[in-house]
Amino acid sequence: MKKFFWLVVVVLLVITFSDHDLIRPHKEQLFELVMDKAAIAGDSKEAALRTTRKQLTALAEQWGEGQRAQLEKAAVSIDSLKKFRRDYCVNKDFNPILYGEPLREACKIIDSHYNNLIQP
Repeated sequence: MKKFFWLVVVVLLVITFSDHDLIRPHKEQLFELVMDKAAIAGDSKEAALRTTRKQLTALAEQWGEGQRAQLEKAAVSIDSLKKFRRDYCVNKDFNPILYGEPLREACKIIDSHYNNLIQP
């Protein structure tokens, strides 16, 4: 009983000070990890969307604001990712914001998760 009490006290202290600058990054990482695991357990399409979105966001960190906004807009939903892939990766339509190597890398990421995105 005493161990349970101390565990509750520690959890309450962490929750109380979770907005502190030292704890916040670790709390956010833990929250993202839990959300990823829950998405994987629940729906493989949602897990593939979250993974694709996360990889596209990490890839876009080195690019400009317009390219980052274009990828965020494309990764809003599964349908928007399918449309982006169809238009710019398969049909090779011209995208004035994303072209060249950034577009090829984005298409490679989307293609790697595409089979999970189209599952029924």
